[in-house]
Amino acid sequence: MKINKLFIQLAALSLLGIAACSKDKITNADGNKTPDNADKKYVIAGMSATADESRQYLFLADRLDEGEITVKGNGYETAGGTMFALNNKAVTFKYNRGDPGNAEVFQLGENNLLKNTGKFNIKSVNVFLPFKTQDHLIAYNIGRSLTTPGTAYWVNIAENKVDKTMEVDQKLIYADGKHIENYFGWPYALFEFGDKIYAPLSPAYGGSGTQHQGDYKDRAFVAIFDKNLKFEKTIEDKRMPFIGQYYNTIGLGQIPNGDIYAFSNGDVTSSNNHSAFLKIKNDAFDKDYYWDVEAVAKMRIRAGFYIKDNKFVMVMTPRDVKEAEANGVKLAIADVVKKEFKWISGVDTKITDPGYGFPLFTADGKSYLPMQEGQASISYLYVIDADNYTAKRGLKLTGIKDITGVGLLKK
Repeated sequence: MKINKLFIQLAALSLLGIAACSKDKITNADGNKTPDNADKKYVIAGMSATADESRQYLFLADRLDEGEITVKGNGYETAGGTMFALNNKAVTFKYNRGDPGNAEVFQLGENNLLKNTGKFNIKSVNVFLPFKTQDHLIAYNIGRSLTTPGTAYWVNIAENKVDKTMEVDQKLIYADGKHIENYFGWPYALFEFGDKIYAPLSPAYGGSGTQHQGDYKDRAFVAIFDKNLKFEKTIEDKRMPFIGQYYNTIGLGQIPNGDIYAFSNGDVTSSNNHSAFLKIKNDAFDKDYYWDVEAVAKMRIRAGFYIKDNKFVMVMTPRDVKEAEANGVKLAIADVVKKEFKWISGVDTKITDPGYGFPLFTADGKSYLPMQEGQASISYLYVIDADNYTAKRGLKLTGIKDITGVGLLKK
């Protein structure tokens, strides 16, 4: 299936180069060694867009707001997959359809080139929570049936190992105050909030008992856990559909005053299908806040990320599938406090929807969104200016597609 192919590609959150790349030594994007006085490098993960291969690679770059990476002769081939950069380490996870696989760890080594410094075994995982302290990451394998629990792995970043493993009962759907025992929830994301972990849920029918007409997907659910993933409660709101999207769209963001805002992409067939924002305060949905973004934009939300000053950068798409394929996606800024929606200018070409994720990366006061233009072999990191509602091309990525991870490494 097309969607499975996209997932395999994108779940490999690593920038891909070509087969000539070395697994022992990595060059920079321009093929040259870094000057000895350089103290940091950006690491980019993705897939090669050449006709002769589709492999996963990590690349190094000196800056993200300009310049060019070409795939030929550059990069470090990885076994997989999803990449996160924490505490000056890049960790990649292999999407292996439920089977065990190696996670690999990379750091800057001699001459500021990437060096493989560790690996550990972990089952295929598809939801991630890098903690703000940068010392641990939860990697989560979704249980895909009513009787199959999810599995959470606490990855110790400093020691390159899994500290503990825990099964999580996913029978978490509570509708109208009642536990719906024949439904379970797919956690689309894990979101750290103070001493809590929030998990937006997509309900799934367990195959027995009474089936809800819309499988409860026309409602928003968030499961609330403590930091050890001990379940506390599930909160529900009927004003919009489920929150986020599978793989790399969290659907939640926290503004400076501490409030959480949640959005839905409206991807359901019921009458309650509009893309909207809700507010979560004190571990409950705020009944006084609702913002129907789709009514303003005349397009639904495809993805979104909190960026700064109460603003989210939004990736919008037409609801009509043929129109979406023809025209691609558009960028906008949504101020959730003012309920102000503005289109971003500066993107003068078609941006292709990659199928799963647009990983936002923020560093040194700038935000970068990797996007693939009309040509499959050309991508850019766009620099997003939320103050002036503009975007401009930054680093050009030639021969590279499906950019699915960006991070910062220091020696």
